[in-house]
Amino acid sequence: MFKFLMEEIDNREKSAERIACLEKKYGITFPDILKELYARTNGGKLKECFVPVNGDPDDTAEVWCMYELGEAKCDFEFKADHDHEEPMNKYLPADWYPFAYDRGGATFYWSSKDHKVWFMIPDDPDSLEEPDLIADSIEAFIELLNNSVVEE
Repeated sequence: MFKFLMEEIDNREKSAERIACLEKKYGITFPDILKELYARTNGGKLKECFVPVNGDPDDTAEVWCMYELGEAKCDFEFKADHDHEEPMNKYLPADWYPFAYDRGGATFYWSSKDHKVWFMIPDDPDSLEEPDLIADSIEAFIELLNNSVVEE
């Protein structure tokens, strides 16, 4: 189901507890597919895969790592808190939460309202003003990841 993972682990108990804590803190509900995904991984580096930007197969972005659910400096909670502060909060909708990032630090966000997935490059003014739509749902994004894995 998640071909893009480097490895799968049994992370059900730990992820369920952590997700419940994050849902309470942010007043959001993680989509079922993200709960399923985090039950099999804590995040981290993914297999090499690229997704089209704004549906354009000639313009792609690499999805390099997933944000972890732990309590490290580069995890979901740290990134969510950081991005909802100055100066990023000027650009980032309040309902967007980090999912993954590319090698350059650009972030893939999911909307807790409509579950669309967006791509934003933090040091690109155009990207900040008009983020790129990657997928109309998290399920569609997962499908893009699965279909774009570069097999070795």
